[in-house]
Amino acid sequence: MSNQLAIKKGIISTFMPVILTERHISDATKVAERLHKEFVPIMQLPAVKGFRASQLAIRLDIGRMTCQRIVKFEGDSPPTPELLTQIPGISGLREFLTGLRNIGTPSEKLIGADTAVDDFSNFLTNIGLSQTKLATALSLHFESTDPKQRLARRKKLFEATSSVLGQSMGTTISILAFKFNPGTDTNFEQIATRGYTNISVSHSAMPIRLPINAAFSDYRKVEGSEAAREPQELIKEFCSTPLPSIDTRMIKEQNLAHIIDPENIPNGEPFDCFAMQCSKWNVTNLGKHKALWLYIDYPSRSCTFDVYLQKNLADANRISADCHLWGTSLLAPPEDLWMTRFSGEVSFTELGQGISKSDSSNYKRHKELTLNMFKKNNWNPAEFAGFRCEIEMPIWRSGICINLDQRT
Repeated sequence: MSNQLAIKKGIISTFMPVILTERHISDATKVAERLHKEFVPIMQLPAVKGFRASQLAIRLDIGRMTCQRIVKFEGDSPPTPELLTQIPGISGLREFLTGLRNIGTPSEKLIGADTAVDDFSNFLTNIGLSQTKLATALSLHFESTDPKQRLARRKKLFEATSSVLGQSMGTTISILAFKFNPGTDTNFEQIATRGYTNISVSHSAMPIRLPINAAFSDYRKVEGSEAAREPQELIKEFCSTPLPSIDTRMIKEQNLAHIIDPENIPNGEPFDCFAMQCSKWNVTNLGKHKALWLYIDYPSRSCTFDVYLQKNLADANRISADCHLWGTSLLAPPEDLWMTRFSGEVSFTELGQGISKSDSSNYKRHKELTLNMFKKNNWNPAEFAGFRCEIEMPIWRSGICINLDQRT
């Protein structure tokens, strides 16, 4: 049984990627710096300098590949963790030093390099990786921390989900505005614009729904009698013409939602569709923490999520943003960052007072759409402060969250 378990563990370790921590990267950097410091002078010794790899292999009676890789120490660039994957392995480095000793190089000139190689060996042992597996782990680490690499992976997710679902959006857009009226029957008023540009749907795909945003107050969802939402209304001046036939359906809390059936889309041409919704909330037990969520229901090339808070509400809270995994069945609240958070995926911007900075490269009519929302409801945008989350190729089925934490 123990042998079988060992075999299974070996198989798992072979196929599972190793996630390196920042401490691992720091330690790898120190090892690389020490190796570089000790081996650069050795590369200048008369026994090494000026010889090609093939000549050096014969001269030291060692492998040619070792000599081809040892020249990595000749570079002027500052050493990085990647150096550990480019130089010879532990046995190759020791073979190289032994070869130098065999042709008469004094040991005192090599003792520092011996210690640096021992440090390299100990590092690999401590993290449980071979040099080859370290190369893979480093590649994964830097891909996950490089914004360009993250975008490339999100693009692959977009292409895959669009193909599987038969649905894609140019831009997912949500614009919310809130008034806070403490002590009144309806302590919050909200207006919301929600929609998509360049909606593309195959005739066999599931219908598209224009959903409402979710709100949480101290980790419980605001719903039922607390959230008196009115039915959505299409914003026809921002919808494509001709617009596909759109159904209205009853959803939770007896609100109407707009449903776009692919069967009603002539020729499957891309189109834009937006709706507006007003709400008057009576939220009890507000608590110190509130959160507003935009769920990425459909694969989208980009996403813009704007929240405008009346000045008294903005001043009373610290505003921040996150991107989370949506739909876990865990009992913890969705704002628990340690459990569900995607790191570094969202660009968060304070737009300042009013809507003068509300233009977006994701949708050329974004500022016009924002102004339309305020004008139709006779709200003065100068009384509000804006906050924006924006992301290219958002992760499908993620949730973008704007957090309001009450100042003490």
